[in-house]
Amino acid sequence: MKYLDLNIPRILLFWLDTVARNWYYRFKVVIRNYGYLQQTRRLKGSKRAKQAIVLANGPSVAKLDPQKIARLQQESGFEVFAVNSYISSPLAEVVVPDYYLLSDPAFFYPERYPHLTERLQRDMALLSQTDITCFVPLEHYRKAPFRKKFGYYDRGNLFLSRITITGPRSYISMTSYKALAAACYMGYSQIYICGFDNDYFLNLMVDEHNDMYYIDKHFYDRPGAAPSRVRDTHANSVGELLYFHHYLFKHLEKFKNYPIVNLNRQGLVDSFPKQHTLDIYKTTEVAEA
Repeated sequence: MKYLDLNIPRILLFWLDTVARNWYYRFKVVIRNYGYLQQTRRLKGSKRAKQAIVLANGPSVAKLDPQKIARLQQESGFEVFAVNSYISSPLAEVVVPDYYLLSDPAFFYPERYPHLTERLQRDMALLSQTDITCFVPLEHYRKAPFRKKFGYYDRGNLFLSRITITGPRSYISMTSYKALAAACYMGYSQIYICGFDNDYFLNLMVDEHNDMYYIDKHFYDRPGAAPSRVRDTHANSVGELLYFHHYLFKHLEKFKNYPIVNLNRQGLVDSFPKQHTLDIYKTTEVAEA
């Protein structure tokens, strides 16, 4: 992620770099996989009669009742999107996603991430044994080991505003945002989101060497387990880190024209309404509300 200020020459250089990278991607990836991208284009507006739930991996997902989500799938035709390592979580044993989106290069080049290889291979193996429809970057379409799959355009242009998965994305490269974009592209009449917490910075720590750390939290963390302490690699200073985090919120604002409801009622994300009548929370959460 590049950090921009109001320096016009830097903005111009960033724009030129963005244009060049997208044209390179078109020549290197899109042309040779054009037929696969055309298949993805047929999804546009195809789900207007349905509703969807898009699950990121933030802790707020733990507030939802898995049985109630499964019931919405089975009885009301809701379709569920999931990302990353959801497939290995206990929730996946109850709620089987209809769609799954992968984006992290680690899933496709596990040899480059030896500390993650075992988990990544486990997740990929579990996914490949299911009939879940997976969205993968277009450049990985041919070797992705899934029975049902679609390729999406995986380059960004932050100067744009449209939401699409078949052309340059207008938002930062976050897997959950891409899953949300897929749901928007497919045209669901209502899209409920959860796990888009964007609150890592609330757990930020700076040690005596001025190294920054945050607590890595997910909805599938085991109760009582020691939290993972992760060194932040996005920024060189607290100011730069907070600048990066502002993009997490600002870029969700680009989705405001879509019928999205945030199920995390106490969450920081304020781009979408939080009022709804869906019966989806655990009983304890309802009592506390």
